[in-house]
Amino acid sequence: MDLIKTKKDKTQVHILCKDHVPNFAMKNEFQTNSFSLKMNRLEMHEEEFYGYTIEEGGVFLCVDITIRNLLDQELILDKNEFLISYDNEGLFEPEEYFHVLNQFKDQILLKPNEQITGKYVFIIAHNAKKIAFKYYESYEDQYPKEYRLRYQIKF
Repeated sequence: MDLIKTKKDKTQVHILCKDHVPNFAMKNEFQTNSFSLKMNRLEMHEEEFYGYTIEEGGVFLCVDITIRNLLDQELILDKNEFLISYDNEGLFEPEEYFHVLNQFKDQILLKPNEQITGKYVFIIAHNAKKIAFKYYESYEDQYPKEYRLRYQIKF
């Protein structure tokens, strides 16, 4: 997977991410009981992104994903169900909506078999070396099942 890094001076650098792919038929994607998710692109933005600035030591990580509803009924997904961790630190929710082109709002409503592409924005450390995009699926009588896409950043 290519990671596009936009530097402070607005130049773009392509950085190769090593994908962790346990199943090559599902490269950059996972499938839950209700939807499939594919990672289309990763972008890092230093200092400024859509008019917002970030504190020193951080970068904006923009993930471009496609979600397909696999059910025969409507599906509602909340943005806080999609999380990021980096260098094995924490679970972080997406940032609030700030008008990034195609950024998902707080909830996604998908009709049966509908597919949608959009973005979530996270804040991570500028020197992060490992990124994991995660989703937890849970049912009342079971422990949550974790789905994740993992990447190693090669600077």
